Formats: sequence, structure tokens, C-alpha cells
Amino acid sequence: MYRIPDDFPSRLASYGVPAGRGHASVRDNSPVEAARHSVAVVVRGEDGTFLAVRRPDDPDDPLAGLWGLPAITLRDGEDERAAAARAGRVKLGVELRIGRKIGEQTADRGEYVLRLADYEATVVRGTPSVPQADRSVTQYDACMFTDDPRLLAEAAGKGSLCARIFLEETARHERDRVAAFRRRAGLPGLIDVHTHFMPGRLLAAVWAYFDAGGPLVGRAWPIRYRDEEDRRLETLRGFGVRAFTSMLYPHKPGMARSLNDWAAGFAARTPDCLHTATFFAEPGAAGDVRRAIGQGARVFKCHLQVGGFDPNDPLLDDVWGQLAAAGIPVVTHCGSGPVPGRHTGPEPIAALLARHPALRLVVAHLGMPEYAQFLGLAERYPGVLLDTTMAFTAFVEATRPFPRAELPRLRDLGDRVLLGTDFPNIPYSYADALEPLERAGLGTDWLRAVCHDNAAKVFGV
Repeated sequence: MYRIPDDFPSRLASYGVPAGRGHASVRDNSPVEAARHSVAVVVRGEDGTFLAVRRPDDPDDPLAGLWGLPAITLRDGEDERAAAARAGRVKLGVELRIGRKIGEQTADRGEYVLRLADYEATVVRGTPSVPQADRSVTQYDACMFTDDPRLLAEAAGKGSLCARIFLEETARHERDRVAAFRRRAGLPGLIDVHTHFMPGRLLAAVWAYFDAGGPLVGRAWPIRYRDEEDRRLETLRGFGVRAFTSMLYPHKPGMARSLNDWAAGFAARTPDCLHTATFFAEPGAAGDVRRAIGQGARVFKCHLQVGGFDPNDPLLDDVWGQLAAAGIPVVTHCGSGPVPGRHTGPEPIAALLARHPALRLVVAHLGMPEYAQFLGLAERYPGVLLDTTMAFTAFVEATRPFPRAELPRLRDLGDRVLLGTDFPNIPYSYADALEPLERAGLGTDWLRAVCHDNAAKVFGV
């Protein structure tokens, strides 16, 4: 009898498919009454996208209304590749060139055992459209090219083998890309100083903000790693990240202390997390920071765009003094990207550093889009560092490109640049955050320092 592998649910962790749910049972002591052999096609676009199709709203279909891959059942005597090509003709109205076999899974559906394989394919003639006229096979009511594999996560969680195969292969491919990046750079591991872990309700609100943020930032921002906390940890560790942060931030008064308490508990149960804390411009800020330092905080997050406060607010004088005296880095979103805030830009930070020149201030996103001005502050103040969050990625380069004339300055500051990614709140893969740093052409030594050595020195890990 065909079986689902014992470790199958855990291998889907990168895409949040719940373990123990949605997969068909295997009846060890029951005879197999029938078998069904099917194939699905992963139709690739020229821009790295794939074709997703939505199943019709059939009340008898457990996958009704969900997005998946075009699939078809083999006819008697038909081989898999021929069936995959037929799926293109009768379900999409196109001629396909069938590529490699991605993988195969089986499941007991009760009345039959399903064996299904995914094949890569490209369109050689025509434009995919649905539904097609042939009603002898299941037709779809929508199709689109997308670069977001999470679109298939719900179907995978409800037992779609084609979606499961695709997501498993995608996760494996991402891990392989990151591992290859590390090998090329000679990295023992990665240290990511800009990752987000926070209480569940707050993280859900952040994700909802990004979901609705298209009009604000001018483009969709699908969260790539929208998973449960343990899944996100497993994913980061699978990429070889040996230390990371739990960047969290308040958007109003009265939140910072409870967030810091949560972060202290998270750091206690997560030894590879650099204990992170935060603050807000409010009367109790100095006490909140003093308490967090006493709890063992090793890095702080200050989000001027979300918080909407002036870093030079007198309520923060003691905060900055404490942090400067303790030498604790503060990762600060102070640039005006993706949209300006009331107190973003280099001017407020220049005024802050004039008053507290010893601050270890980590400018997030390389100061996007005021790259040159923040490079200037780093050149002037030896305690100022920068993190690479989203820098050089295709997502950012389309609207806020790093000026190539400034690359020599960034190279010369190579001992004060740290890796950041914004994981999990990125609209692309983790590998897509790393590889552009390599393509910037600043050298292997620079890359090793940025992705590991600098942070290892700063945090003593």
C-alpha cells in the first residue's frame, strides 16, 4: 500500500502546514480497493513565478475554492509526462514543455489510494486561461501567476498532495540556496540582528498592517513566513542562523514594559535569541529601560516610524544616556522608507548623536532611502552601525535603489555593517535577502564580516 512518510507533516514546517491535520489516514490492515494515478504541473513563468489555479466551489470537494496546481488523472496506458502535457491542453488551453519530476507522494483516500507526482513545465504556445470547454475533467474558475508559495498552504493543510510536494520542494530549495551562499562566503553560520518575534496578537496585527499596506507602500507585501512561532524558529535554524533578535516595538504609550517582559521570557526559552527590548517616548521610559537592562537585554529596538515620536524628546534623555553608558546597541528604524514618518530622516538622528556621541546606534535598512546621509553619520560617529535589512533586494531596488556611487563608502565601513533581514515579515525568500549582498560585489571578506563576524564581536557570540 502507498503510504504518507512518517515525517511528512514536519517537512512542511516552513510553510505552516499543521502537523497531524489534513492528511489522509493509511489503513494498514485494509485491502486496497482501487488506485488512482495523477500528475500536477508547476507551470513556471519567466520571472520566477508559478501558475496557481483555484478549484470551483463544489460542496462535495474538500478542496473547494482553494488555490492549488493544475492536476489530472492518468488514462489507462498513459504515462505521467503525457498526462502532464494533456493537463495543459484540456485544463489551461496551452501547450506545455514538461520538465523534471519534482516529487511524488501517495495517500489513502478511503475508497482509493492516490499516487500523485508534480512536474515542472513551461508554456510553449498559448496563454493559460480557465475554465476550458472539456467538462470530462475538473476545470478551474481562476488562475494566476504568483511568486508566493504560501498561496497553496491551505490546500496543503487539507490534504492536497500536489500542494504539499510543491511546498516541500520549495522549502528544500530555499535551504539549499542559503547553504550554497554560506559555502561561497565561507560562513560558519549567520547572525541576523533584525528578525521579529513578538506576542501572537501583536504579530497578527503587524501582519494585518502589511496585508492592508499595498496602497500605502504602492505594492503588495505578502508575508513569506507567516507561521507559528516554533515553525519560524525551525526555519531560521534550518538556514544556519546561529543567533538572531526578537525585534518588537510599541505603537503607543503603556506597551513597552509588557513587551519587554514577554521578550525576556522568549529569550529565556530560546537560547539562540539575543535578548531584545524596546521603549516608547513616555514618562516611564527610563524606568522601563532600566528594568529591561536588569533583565538582561542585549539589544534594543526603536521604531521611530511606527512609534511616531521624536528621538530627541526630553522624555528619552535618560534612556539614551543609559544605553550609551551600557554600550547596548539600539536597532533604529529612522530612515524615511518605505514612507516618511513625522520624525524619520537623518536630521533627528544627527541631533541625537550630537548629544550622545557614544551611542551604539544600528541604523536599520542602511537608512533607506537616505543612504548617503546615514553613511555620513556612520563615518562621523564610530559607534554608529548599519544593518542590511531589505537592502539590494529586487523588492526595494525597484523603488528605493541603493546608489551605486556609495558602494565604496559602504565597503569601507565593512566592520560596522550587520546582517538584517526583517524575517519573517518579508515578501520574498530568505535566500533572496542574502544573495543580493553577494551581488553587490564588495568582496568575500566584506560579506563574511557583515553576515557573521561583526555581530559576533558586537554581541560576544
